[in-house]
Amino acid sequence: MEKVQVKQPEYFSKFKCTMGECRSNCCKHNWQIRIDKKTYDKYVSLKSEIGDEFLNNIRVITEDPFLAIIAPNEGKGCRFLDDKGLCSIQLSLGYNYLCRTCIMHPRSISYIDGKWETYLEPSCEEVVRIVLFDEKPIKLVDAILEPDGCGDYIPNKMLDTSKYIKSLDAVRIFYSLRNAAVEIIQNRKYTLRVRMLFLCLFIQQASDLIEQNKEFEMIVFVDSFLQSFKAGDFDSIADEIPNGVENDFTLVLDILRDIEAKGGKRFNASLLQTFTALNVPSEDNILSDEFCDNYKIIYNDFLSDKEYIFENYLVNSMLMEGFPFNYLKENSILENYASLLAKYNLIEFLIVGVTAFHEEVNEIAIIDVVSAFSRCYDHSLKRYI
Repeated sequence: MEKVQVKQPEYFSKFKCTMGECRSNCCKHNWQIRIDKKTYDKYVSLKSEIGDEFLNNIRVITEDPFLAIIAPNEGKGCRFLDDKGLCSIQLSLGYNYLCRTCIMHPRSISYIDGKWETYLEPSCEEVVRIVLFDEKPIKLVDAILEPDGCGDYIPNKMLDTSKYIKSLDAVRIFYSLRNAAVEIIQNRKYTLRVRMLFLCLFIQQASDLIEQNKEFEMIVFVDSFLQSFKAGDFDSIADEIPNGVENDFTLVLDILRDIEAKGGKRFNASLLQTFTALNVPSEDNILSDEFCDNYKIIYNDFLSDKEYIFENYLVNSMLMEGFPFNYLKENSILENYASLLAKYNLIEFLIVGVTAFHEEVNEIAIIDVVSAFSRCYDHSLKRYI
């Protein structure tokens, strides 16, 4: 089989499933587990009671390249977990009978107009540990894409750049925009809030060019913006932002209370710590000036020198989600920026909260809250922004 070239972050090779040591087993969550056709055919070919059991616990769908899903199990996790929390499929038939979803998670494979990329999803606590706590900026490197258990290369996400840019240079423009966006967020000369403001200015101007059908000017614009950014031409704007800590707390609390209502125990435990430590009112979202002042003190005392945690989260999200475009192909690049900003506000609030609760930057608490949030937010069918 011909080797497939792929771009992936340097951190990718560090990942290894912790299996029994994991405090939040993926298989115990009520996710939709999709089964590819090749694996489904393997189950059909089993002429035994085991084969019948598999098929009785599978529901056929039509969502190419997937043919079926493991039937929901009323909040008890995967139907194929045994009494010890182990996978009965792997125990009885071996690794090669796992569907590609189970083999690949938490790896995310993207296909962008002929180019392959792969990342790790922060719904896994080991991924959060690897990605967030490395002080070095995330960097993409060349690698060879490994096929799934069926010997296939099937992306989780496919990005058609022509949905955003009506130009023969659509792919080139996408990478130019994305590379510039990442470079802006990774410029540690400025606080992260300032970087997010600069990214907003960048996306607004790029959006104007798209709206005016001036995509042919995009590459020149990107180069010019980055040159001014690196030269410090925007420093006067940065000086006008107080403390580098601002947040839309009303929207943040609305979303967090909605997620809380869904009853994710692990997430809700972290959220309770956050609300308790920050003295968030139990019912309304009206926050006092004292709350806002306390929030800034906690951030500045504990997290101002650890902004690489938030930076890494943002960059990983941008790369994995096809920013400033989007794999869902539904939103404008300005709307995609708004979604990224909302996600950043949520993560910042949660990390500030658990930091306040523990009165230190507690790595385990941050891993818990970020991975639990991702499970509830990124894997939800509901669009919050």
